[in-house]
Parts: sequence; structure tokens; C-alpha cells
Amino acid sequence: MSAPPGEMPEAEALWLELPPISSTAPRRLIVFLHGAGSSAERFAPVAIAWMLKFPGATGAILHALRPASIGSGGDWFDGLGPADTLAPRIAQAGRQVAERIEMLQQTTGVGGESTLVIGFSQGATLALELARSRPDLLGIAVSYSGRMIPPPRQGEVMAPAIHLLHGGLDSVVPVIHAQQACRRLNASGARVTLDVLEEYGHSIGQDMIILGTTRVMQTLFRDRRPKRTASGGTTLH
Repeated sequence: MSAPPGEMPEAEALWLELPPISSTAPRRLIVFLHGAGSSAERFAPVAIAWMLKFPGATGAILHALRPASIGSGGDWFDGLGPADTLAPRIAQAGRQVAERIEMLQQTTGVGGESTLVIGFSQGATLALELARSRPDLLGIAVSYSGRMIPPPRQGEVMAPAIHLLHGGLDSVVPVIHAQQACRRLNASGARVTLDVLEEYGHSIGQDMIILGTTRVMQTLFRDRRPKRTASGGTTLH
């Protein structure tokens, strides 16, 4: 069966899977969404660096949904045009990616609370869209050099924890977009962090990987801190 115009053939629109490193570490599912014009194979070094910090996780680097407008990789959505015209395309891409995440959760037996979605650039915008539209699918979203489209509405609450990481010298997606999103989400009570690495442009380096994994570990630790029960004992959450 041929794919609709502008979409990847079904045989290609899957993912590159990375098995758990440890059978005894906590089980998680980490979904990686590469940037526009890239591919799952090119994003593998970033994914592997993350997997080393979460050895019990199954990793899945998803292939983009459509051929790249420039280059040999793929795009998640058509990024041409003003930002206010992109929202429907991003929402549609989010629905398609959500279906793949549901498939992964079914095959791995990992639920949404133990699923992380990590994206770069277009993939980061899509990770934020999933946190907004399908909060049941993930517990944490990590956005590298992403932009939330449309921006957070006043009072909008995002259930998953959101970690924004951005280069201060990013000329493709200026850091102001992350700063504005962080302020609005903070004001609505969302669990959100923003780290700006002033020397970085539109890229992911080792420092960003260390910061991203640290933020996720901090979130997981907070969620598991002992809480005192009514009887005076403690329980892990």
C-alpha cells in the first residue's frame, strides 16, 4: 500500500528501538523525537547517552512522519508559514505520534506515568504538544530548542513535568520562546524548569544532555520522596 502524498511509507514510519541495559533497574519507556531534516539513526548518539542514565528503560527513536523539506531525513510536520498556521499541523502530527507511543506502551507494558518524551527542535515542539493534548501518555517532557505552538494560554496547566533546555545563541528557535513559555506555565502552577546555556546555538551537546538527565532525575526523586502517613509512618510515592 502506498503512503499518502507527503507522508512516509508505513514500513518506514516506525522507530529504532534500544533495549534496556539492565534487567533490575526501574522500567521506563523513553521516546526520542529528532529534529527536522534528521533521522532516528542520526539522533542515536543523543539517545544512547540518555539511556546510560536510565539503564532499565526501553528507548525508541521514532522516525519522522514525512520526508524532509530540505535534506535526506524527515520532518514531523510542514514547518513553512507563520507560526499561527502551524498549530493544526502540529496537532495532527501529535495524534499520529501518540498512536505509536500507545503501541510501544502496549508492547513494553510501561504506562504513561513511566514514559518520557524527549525532543529536539521540531521534535521538541511535538513533545510539548503531546504533554498538552495527551497528558495520559507521558509523565515528563524534555524540550531541547523547542517552541510551544500555540503558546501556553493564561491559566493553562500541564500535568506532565516540563523541562526546557535552550541555547542562548539559538538563531533558529530564539530562546525568547522558551522563556515566555516557562513564565506562563510557571504562573499557572505547572512543574516546569528552564535551563539556558548561553554558549550554545541550535544544537544538543554533552552539557545539555547532562542537564536534561539531571532535571529528569530530580523530578523522579521528588516524586518518590518519603511522605509521612496519618499513622506516622512513611511511604514512597
